[in-house]
Amino acid sequence: MRYEDGRFAKHPRFRYFALNTEMRWRALQTGKIYINQHPKDARLSLEDLKEMISSGGKELSKRVLHYATSLRGTKQFWFKQRSRLISMIDCLGMPTVFFTHSAADNQWPELARLIAENPDESSSRSSAVNNNPAIADWFFYERISKFMKTFYVDVLGATDYWFRFEWQHRGSPHVHGVAWLHNAPDIEKLLSSDDSAELLDAAERITAYVDDLVSTMNPGIPADGNNIINSIPLPKIKPHVCNQQYQGINNLEMDLVDLVATCQRHTRCSTSYCLKRKRGKQECRFGYPKPLQQVTTITTQEGEPVVLTSRNDNLLNAYNPVQLSAWRANVDMQYIMSRNKVIKYVAKYATKSEPRSKGLQELYSTIMKSIKEDATPLKVVQKLLTSTIGERDFSAQETCHLLLMLPLFRASRDFVVLSLDGSRQVTETFEEDKSVTVDSQLDHYCARPDVPEFREVSLLKFVQKYRIPKKIGSALVPRNKDVIVIPRPYCSPDPQGPQYEQYSKQKLMLHKPFVQLDELLGGCDTYAAAYATFLQSRNVPKSLAGDIHRLEMAQAEDQQTA
Repeated sequence: MRYEDGRFAKHPRFRYFALNTEMRWRALQTGKIYINQHPKDARLSLEDLKEMISSGGKELSKRVLHYATSLRGTKQFWFKQRSRLISMIDCLGMPTVFFTHSAADNQWPELARLIAENPDESSSRSSAVNNNPAIADWFFYERISKFMKTFYVDVLGATDYWFRFEWQHRGSPHVHGVAWLHNAPDIEKLLSSDDSAELLDAAERITAYVDDLVSTMNPGIPADGNNIINSIPLPKIKPHVCNQQYQGINNLEMDLVDLVATCQRHTRCSTSYCLKRKRGKQECRFGYPKPLQQVTTITTQEGEPVVLTSRNDNLLNAYNPVQLSAWRANVDMQYIMSRNKVIKYVAKYATKSEPRSKGLQELYSTIMKSIKEDATPLKVVQKLLTSTIGERDFSAQETCHLLLMLPLFRASRDFVVLSLDGSRQVTETFEEDKSVTVDSQLDHYCARPDVPEFREVSLLKFVQKYRIPKKIGSALVPRNKDVIVIPRPYCSPDPQGPQYEQYSKQKLMLHKPFVQLDELLGGCDTYAAAYATFLQSRNVPKSLAGDIHRLEMAQAEDQQTA
């Protein structure tokens, strides 16, 4: 793909052949790893495997597809990233904004100078993008990476961020993400007051901050606010406004008017894009046209706080003026008011695999038809894994992105898996009369120095803030930046579910300082009771608010039943 004359990257079929070969090789190797680590499954007969698959195969698929998290772009890969993002939100609190950045790869002059024979001609630019998908995708990756540092970190003061890459139907990339801004109001704290005067003051602080950050005002509409179609500037496409370099613009105000008119207005609704049937009629899934709004206000929708920004154009997508002027393509910026909205966002974008992936039952049916009489368990597992990667369309730019080994997501923090079930890693070399396992993070925590600095630190904070040495008793070195901890194994948080006792134990291990595990009980008979007591104590982390709510709802339901 990086060959100097570009012959492989430009070839219309080679890139797909190379990606198919590479992904199938990874799936086959992953299948071998699974069989090596699951010797019981390796001894299953062909009839046993067929019976397991024909009956739904949930247990087998659960075990096998867990290994598909290492296969980039699969649904299992994105479920893993969802888990990481939720852990990031639990550790850092609620993000400040959602953001989206699309590509104007047929217009950006910087890209055109790299690949087009005549950068000033639209047809030459478009042809060059189609013929050079590897460079076009690489350019977008570099542009958004530098933009995150220059705009979000340096201008907005973002302390953390997470975003993922996607590819549109025409093949061009875009990103969805969230950012944490250091000076943002603490929404959950401000809106938790019962005092009406405090709530009014909080609303004024929040709306003032939002007005400085996000805009749904069209600068091309007259100040009287009349949304008259004749007064709205037309898109500037000849020459295209995105084909101008930011450094060469003399009139920034007029340039913003042209960018808003060209990139930010939702002027076309279609059944193939945004029109969905709802309550017997077709409606735009983005909610356009939106009602006009003179001032920014906070309201409640479906029990959740929502900010309605001032608006003079019912078809305008939200943006930040500096964001749009510098990026020079379609953008979106939404202020976050609810933790539940963030979780819905995570479910919608962070786990969304590309279209045309088969369902499990259809997958099993395909495998059943293709199994030969002499098939081994390894072949069946490999078929299951290869089926997860080959049943959808890949655009040219996405194909090149994967072959160039560019990340599918970016995060400002590192992630560390914390095992809470007592499991340990096996050593690579064995010595007689010595343990064959490595001391776990939990072992190091329980053996931490008995000094004030460590005595009252929780296991979660211990792993977040300190590098774990190889040997117990070695000096603990603080990390340069706290990591995001992902506890394992996963247990359901349902207070009435069968895993709640184990879930309660895990939460106590993470948040309550201890040396011996029995200390976590605190005189209670069960970990569930001890956790309920802990949730009533002071300084409970915000990330446990959902647990408090679930427990209260379960207790109320028990009282009604009684």
